[in-house]
Amino acid sequence: MKKTNIVFLHGFPFTHAAWAPQIQFFKKNEKWNAFAYDLRGHGAAGVLPKPGPWMIADFAEDLKKIMDHMKMGKAVLCGVSMGGYIALHFASQNIDRVEALILSDTQAGADSNEAKDKRHATMLKVRAAGIPEFAQDFAKNVLSESTLAHKPEVFQSIHKMILTNTVDNITMTLGALASRKDSSDFLPKINCPTLVIVGEHDKVTPVEVNEKLAAGIKGSVFKKVPNAGHLPNIEQPDIFNKICEEFLLSL
Repeated sequence: MKKTNIVFLHGFPFTHAAWAPQIQFFKKNEKWNAFAYDLRGHGAAGVLPKPGPWMIADFAEDLKKIMDHMKMGKAVLCGVSMGGYIALHFASQNIDRVEALILSDTQAGADSNEAKDKRHATMLKVRAAGIPEFAQDFAKNVLSESTLAHKPEVFQSIHKMILTNTVDNITMTLGALASRKDSSDFLPKINCPTLVIVGEHDKVTPVEVNEKLAAGIKGSVFKKVPNAGHLPNIEQPDIFNKICEEFLLSL
């Protein structure tokens, strides 16, 4: 039986470990070949020989090289936040290699000038004060109040992931995020099955932003995850997995 490849693309500034609940879930079924890796500058990917500047296009090219190396002709791309930006960019260049898209807590639009200024302020803060304070604030911002109150282990897990980064890699990735292109014009051209998921309490890319993304893709499926913020795959993994499974079984 031919397996369907599912490649999971984590968000900034985490590691492939953010997808552990999904890898464990999908590997139980022979239908799927579930795979996650550390994006450039994150986790074990470490520092590259040519460290920058980086663009989202570089992350998408990394994905293509990995798929080629693993002899994946086509794959379902599942990306959360920055992973969604990468998935959209990759699809815009290689739609023939995308079996389906699962876009979680992300958007097609580019950063506004205000958002660019905020990223620059974060760069300056990280360079001046290091990662610990940034990790604490970032972890709190991406999780829902429910998760923070009732699942402290989730906070500890993503906080630990953030601390694996270096100042240089965080600032380089922030630059890539700030300079990403607007993918809105590409959305009507997406011809593969697409699922858009969002945590109902996402403060980073709120529900309405994800609704706009889904509305731009013909025939897309839109789902909200209760009691979750920007990382529903970690905050509510059972619900997230069920939504993804139902979508994939419908392909």
